[in-house]
Amino acid sequence: MTTETKATFDVNVQRAAYFLDLHESVHGGAQGAPINPVRELPRAAVVFAVGALDAYLSDVSAEVIVALLQRELPEAEVREILRRVQGEVPTLSLELSLVPDPNDRVRRVQDAVADHLHNRVSNHGKKAVSRTMERLGGNAQDLWSALGASGYPRAADSLDDWTEKRHQIVHQGRTVRVHRGQARNCVELVGAIGERIDAQAMRALAG
Repeated sequence: MTTETKATFDVNVQRAAYFLDLHESVHGGAQGAPINPVRELPRAAVVFAVGALDAYLSDVSAEVIVALLQRELPEAEVREILRRVQGEVPTLSLELSLVPDPNDRVRRVQDAVADHLHNRVSNHGKKAVSRTMERLGGNAQDLWSALGASGYPRAADSLDDWTEKRHQIVHQGRTVRVHRGQARNCVELVGAIGERIDAQAMRALAG
């Protein structure tokens, strides 16, 4: 079992991997640098994978927060998030009162929380992963230790490195040197982080 959010995350991680599959099918093991459009594919994979993780951290947090709100009183951090959401969308309560379907109302609140986390809270790199793990009731150090034991000895630092590379590519237009094998490692690391975050999310939902 996974969260609803995880299904979208998995699709996007697979899409990132497709960039690398395409790069391999076109360039293979040929010597020298590939032609210009093809050489962008490893960078595209990194941009897509790290972006998918950033989005997932916000979305899975929103999914769990709203699910738990329906059965228990919120903790202080969640109350603060809700207060900020209400400040950003002061008409939200009135809008919700006019939505007849309770499932649609839940979805509206979840979307509003996710939008807040996307746009107002930094969800990049190891700090965001650690914060999300803690928000979901887990232990961040346990997450990084588990990743280390699974073949990712520098998972936290590696994620920060890839997040910085993505920033340079997307926001500075830099031609960051990324080989296909390196990009594959990035995509696999992102996928592994998502698996462990989602396992904690499911534990939180199971109560």
